[in-house]
Amino acid sequence: MKTKSCFKYSKDRPWHENFIFTLVAFIGMIFIPAFFLIILNRFIHNETVCTIIADFLFIGILYLLYYKDLNDEAKIYFKDFKNKFKHSFKIYLIGFFGMVFFNMIIVMFLKEISSNENQVREMLYNNVFTTMISISIIAPIMEELIFRKSLQPIIKDKWIYVIVCGLLFGGAHILTNILNNDFVLLDLVYILPYAALGCSFAFMDYESKTTFSSIIIHALHNTCTAILLLVIYFAGGK
Repeated sequence: MKTKSCFKYSKDRPWHENFIFTLVAFIGMIFIPAFFLIILNRFIHNETVCTIIADFLFIGILYLLYYKDLNDEAKIYFKDFKNKFKHSFKIYLIGFFGMVFFNMIIVMFLKEISSNENQVREMLYNNVFTTMISISIIAPIMEELIFRKSLQPIIKDKWIYVIVCGLLFGGAHILTNILNNDFVLLDLVYILPYAALGCSFAFMDYESKTTFSSIIIHALHNTCTAILLLVIYFAGGK
């Protein structure tokens, strides 16, 4: 009896099946949580709670797509957590400083941050608790499964994988402009800082052979950034 595709290791699936799973992850990122949200709104009359539940349900679907891979990767990562984390953090610092560099250049010339960044900050200042859940837990898991894990089985070359993961990750962060019909060609420069970070996440996963490297570092990055923004905000800064 053949094992169902979603319960195979990704390396044991045909290329076209892995490609379909990747499409499910990327297209589903937009439509599946929205579908769950419509259903949940019938029973729960709190939009924020519904959104969080819908996102977790989508994460559950992503987990099922890579069930066997992720179980093994968790063992690999947490069995040697100290060394994996230390090595991943060094790679992250390269991506982080790349992100800072590009942000400085962009702010210097454009005098403003991206619409995505503005939106996240507004959400954070207005609803700290639920936004922290979203950016510290939901976003790192969901984004790493979509932008790193789903691409890994179909892109075998290390550097192509790193670059594609980074660019797609960066591109996703200007979706706010596109969905709001507020996109202009100059918005493409905002891809660069996110791409620098996304490339570092992809590289650390490739090196460590586990997606949990980028999930943990991504969560740490988002949490520390959010705390810093809150400290500045409540201290009277912008």
